[in-house]
Amino acid sequence: MYVTKHSKKRIKERMGLPKKSIQRQATLALERGYSHRETKGNLRKYIDRVYLSHRQGNNIKVYNNHIFVFQNTILITVLKIPAKLQGNKYLKLKVQKGVRNEL
Repeated sequence: MYVTKHSKKRIKERMGLPKKSIQRQATLALERGYSHRETKGNLRKYIDRVYLSHRQGNNIKVYNNHIFVFQNTILITVLKIPAKLQGNKYLKLKVQKGVRNEL
């Protein structure tokens, strides 16, 4: 997995993480993050808008109250989820085939 300079800058700015933990956070987001199909309601609509504004990002993950925009396995940028969209009620937490049920 590759983390671009832009995404490193955004993680430091928006998440307040030191340089050493940027790669680890991106890896965790890619592995454990919720995909678009695992969201619902206004959060799903917000992710649709994010996708349309970042056309190169074909793999969008929600992790740790942030949206990680990947192009395959290359992290492009990180966005903060608006406060009104944070929380479990916008994530599908039902146990389905291959879908986890915890945050």
